[in-house]
Order: sequence, then structure tokens, then C-alpha cells
Amino acid sequence: MKKLIALSFALALTFSTTVCAAEPNLDKIDTLASEAEKSLPEYVANAVSEMEGIDAVSTVASASNLVTDGKTTNATCVVGKVETGAIEYAQQKAAAVGGNMLAVVELTAPGVTLVDAQVTLNVVGVKAGDTVSVYKSVKGEWTAVDVVAIADDAVTIKFDSKGIYTVIK
Repeated sequence: MKKLIALSFALALTFSTTVCAAEPNLDKIDTLASEAEKSLPEYVANAVSEMEGIDAVSTVASASNLVTDGKTTNATCVVGKVETGAIEYAQQKAAAVGGNMLAVVELTAPGVTLVDAQVTLNVVGVKAGDTVSVYKSVKGEWTAVDVVAIADDAVTIKFDSKGIYTVIK
């Protein structure tokens, strides 16, 4: 019996194949990050933390769990960088309302129908109880966006369409 078991183990080892986890293709990911005009950490974290012309931008990120039609989903709001003109325009809006621009980003949700949608943005530096305003650029004018909740490092907003959004504190 011992010989049969030993033979079974030997055959199993002889004819088994080794399964290895695939190595991530860092060159491909780096290329995708570059095409999105993001650093590698920004790209893999769906975040923006570096912007041309801003020395101290608050990191803004979003994950899944986008709320649509009153229900939490696994859909994701994608956070993208904007052109320097949008940055300057957002800074002007912040000055006009007497605040400081924390960040300005383009938000999209490809393939998602935005009905009664809300998204929680991770905004580094925001604290529960802070006064935070969010505006969206609509046809060249800033329009106030409903802020649903403010927590430590998080701002939840109504999200009705893709566009350029700025967070002002």
C-alpha cells in the first residue's frame, strides 16, 4: 500500500504543471498612465495628485460604489486631469467666492446612466465640518453642485453628468 501511495505521489509530481501568478506588465501600465497624462501611482489609484501650475494640489480620487438611481453600484467615477486653462479658471472661481481651490478634475462615468447619482470623492485635506463647495463648468460658467456629505478626506456630491469639477474650501 505504501508503494502505491508513493507511486501516486511520484506520478502526480511528474505530470503536474506549475502554476505561477502572471507578472504584471509594468511597461503596458506605464504606457497607459502616460496616455492618460497621469503618473503611474495616479493611474492605478484612479487619482489626480499632480497638476501643471499647482504646487500643492489636494489629491482627488474615486473608487467604485457610485450611487445611481438611489442604489449603490460597483460602477466607478473616473478622475482625470484638466488643461492649465481650466486650472486658472477654477482658481478665479475660488477667489471670487473667497475660498481656496483644493483641486479641479474631469469626472466621467463611462457606460453609466447617471440617474439620481452620487459620487464620493476622496479629497485629501478635507475634514468633517469643513465648509466645502463644489462647482461644475457648464458651457463656460461655474454652476454649484449639491454637496451631500463631508467627512474626513471625503466629499460626496450629486453627479449628474461628466464634466470639469472644482472643489473649493
